[in-house]
Formats: sequence, C-alpha cells, structure tokens
Amino acid sequence: MRYVLFIKESCPYCVEAKKLLEEKEQDLKIVSFEPDQENILTEIKNAYDWPTVPMIFQIDDEKKINFIGGYSDLTALDI
Repeated sequence: MRYVLFIKESCPYCVEAKKLLEEKEQDLKIVSFEPDQENILTEIKNAYDWPTVPMIFQIDDEKKINFIGGYSDLTALDI
C-alpha cells in the first residue's frame, strides 16, 4: 500500500498526517503546494469536491487509487 498526500507545509493537519504515516512506516509520497500554486491546488480540490488539505490518496498493489479524505479520515483507518 502506498499513500500520496497533497499538502501545504503551513497546515497543521498536513503535518500530522505526514507524521502519522511516517510513524506507521508507510510508503508515502508528499506533494507540497507553494502559495503561488494555489490555483492548481484549487482545481484538484474542486475535482474531488474537497475543500481542504491534506488530500490523502491510497494506492493499492494493483495501482487502484482510492481517495481517503483528510487527516480525520486517515486516523479512522486501521493502518
């Protein structure tokens, strides 16, 4: 299982999501958006009808991508 996190470095929930996955020794990829990339992040959030970051995706062994949600959705998973 692999995780992809779309984050902003200034977001405390993003920091906690990254920390949780690292503590659980999960394979993860971080995509960090800078302030000048806000328009790109907004398009991604609109595509998933998701208002905030982090946006957390799970990729299984068959390369199927599952949108998990945010930090509280991640903590609800049994990782």
